[in-house]
Amino acid sequence: MRREWQVFRVATTYVGTVVGAGFASGQETLRFFAAYGRFGLAGVAVATALFCLFGITVMELGRRLRAQTHREVLDHACGPRLGRVMDVAITFFLSATLTVMVAGGGAILAQQFGAPYALGTLVTALLTGATILAGMRGIMAANSIVVPLLTTAVVFLVATSLHDLGVGPAFSQLAPHPALAPARSWWMAALLYVSYNLALSISVLGPLGAEVGNRRVLLWGGTLGGLTLGLMAAGMTLTVGAHLPEAAVEIPMLYLSRSHSQVVQWFYALILWAEIYTTAVACAYGFAGRLGQLWRYREAVVATICLALAGSGFGFSQLLAFFYPLFGLVALVVLAGLMRRSWRLGS
Repeated sequence: MRREWQVFRVATTYVGTVVGAGFASGQETLRFFAAYGRFGLAGVAVATALFCLFGITVMELGRRLRAQTHREVLDHACGPRLGRVMDVAITFFLSATLTVMVAGGGAILAQQFGAPYALGTLVTALLTGATILAGMRGIMAANSIVVPLLTTAVVFLVATSLHDLGVGPAFSQLAPHPALAPARSWWMAALLYVSYNLALSISVLGPLGAEVGNRRVLLWGGTLGGLTLGLMAAGMTLTVGAHLPEAAVEIPMLYLSRSHSQVVQWFYALILWAEIYTTAVACAYGFAGRLGQLWRYREAVVATICLALAGSGFGFSQLLAFFYPLFGLVALVVLAGLMRRSWRLGS
C-alpha cells in the first residue's frame, strides 16, 4: 500500500504542476486543441503520449542527478552552455507563468464571486508564498488533495455536458476556429503545448524524482499522471469545442457550468481556483529556488510574490495568449534534449 500511495502522490503532483489557470479554466484546451476542430482530438492523443514519456524522463533524470532545481536536469539534457541559456529562459518564464496564475486566481474570484480583482490576486499570491516555505512536502500535500477534486469536477462537467449533447452530436459539431489557434497545424500546437508545460514542470519534477528515489514509483506515477492529463484534455476539448464560438470566453469551463445550479458553479470555481493555486505554487517554488541560490530563501520567496503581484495587473487571458505559445517555441530546445536523453535511460 505504501508504494501505491507514493505512485498516487507522484501522479497528482505531476498533474497539479501542469494543470493550472490555462488548463483548468479551459483556455489552453480552447486554443491548443478545440480551435482545430476534430484534429484537436488527434493533438490531445499526441500530447498524452509525450506527457507520459517526458514526465518519466525528467523524474528519472532528477533521481539520477539528485537534482535540487531544474538547473541540473537542463545541464544534463542540453549541455552546460545551452543549459545556462535555457536556465535563464525557464527562470524568466516561471516568473511569467506565476504571474498568469495569480492573475487567473483574481479573475476566478472576480467573475464568479464578485470579489475585487486585486483582492483575488493578493489572496492567491500570499497562500502560494506560505506553501512554498514548506518545501516539496508542502507541494505534494497540496496536490494530493486538490488534483482528485479537480479531476472529479472536470469529469462531472464533461459527462453532464456530453449527456445533454450526446457524444456523436458533440463530435459532429467540432469545427476549426483558426482565429483562436496559436499555430497553423494541430500537431505543432500539440508539440508547443507539451514543450512549455514540460519545461516549466522541470523545476518540480526534477527535485521530485530525487525526493522519491524509487524508479518503479516514478515510472507508474509518470504514466498515471500523463494519462490523467490526456483524458481530462480530451473531454474538455470535446465539450468546449462543441460549444464554440459561444464558449470562447475568459473562462470556458465556467461557461459550461452555467447550465447547472449556483452551488455547482461555485464548487467548480473554488476547485478551479485551487488548481490555479497549485500551479502557482510549482512555479513559485522553481523561481524562488533559483533566486534562493543568490539570496536567502525567505527573501527570495517575498521577492517572487511581489513580482507576481506587480505583473498580474495585465490580465489573465492576455498574459496566457502571449506568453504560452512564445515559451513553447523556446522550450522545444529542452524537449529535443530530453528526447536525446530518454533513449539512454534504459542503459
